[in-house]
Amino acid sequence: MSRSGTLVTCRFFSAKSDAYLIYVYFTDGAFYTHAGDSAAGYQQFNVNGWFQRDRSGIQMREAYAEITLTFDTQNVQGLTPTSGSNVRYDPVYLLNTSGEERPIEQHPRFRCYWTYNLYELIDLGGTPSAAPAWATTDTNPGAIHEGYLWSHTPPASPDPAKEYRQVLAAAKFGVNSYLIPRPVVTSTVYYKTRNVGNSDLSVVGQLKAPAQVYIYGSSATQWLVTGSNVQQASDDLMDVTTTYMYVPEGWDTDIYEVAT
Repeated sequence: MSRSGTLVTCRFFSAKSDAYLIYVYFTDGAFYTHAGDSAAGYQQFNVNGWFQRDRSGIQMREAYAEITLTFDTQNVQGLTPTSGSNVRYDPVYLLNTSGEERPIEQHPRFRCYWTYNLYELIDLGGTPSAAPAWATTDTNPGAIHEGYLWSHTPPASPDPAKEYRQVLAAAKFGVNSYLIPRPVVTSTVYYKTRNVGNSDLSVVGQLKAPAQVYIYGSSATQWLVTGSNVQQASDDLMDVTTTYMYVPEGWDTDIYEVAT
């Protein structure tokens, strides 16, 4: 038995006929505190690690078989290892929420009188009318209402004999934008081999919901994969970090493709 960093490697000899039975006894990614209870042909030994099939193997010699079994004693940040053809740890998710500024006109409850004054075109020296009933429900500052204009400042009159007079003052004058929450979920997955990690990069720029969406919607169209990268996390681990950006109304599927 030898150690190198977090890896424990066990090498021993067996009869050729026993080698395969011993080797397949171990499940890739499974945790073993010891080995040998049920395996045939060798003595029990303590390992306390996760089996690494891609680092293990059998070599047939002239009169015997040499078996190499490698285990990893590292459990990164308390992560749970999963089994499979390559060792993979369960993802760790992180939620960050920042504010994105949008024009106040895009607010779902926006009304023109929040930030625009309403002006009426009247004769010079005349008296403006009372604010019309639609003034507090109008949502389009560019809407055409005969004799009226929404404007931040007094508009120029098209007729020298007339003038625009204010009939309704803005209730939230100077408020030109608002913040919406922009949730971003980041998943980090640790892998034992780069090939498995690289497969996560294929969905960048596509729509796919992370497995953990917290309090937000789980529709794939609401999440855009904005970035992903593979890097060396330690001597024996790769990590893949994938970023998902959420919009409640959903991303435009004419522009972004749903990942398959």
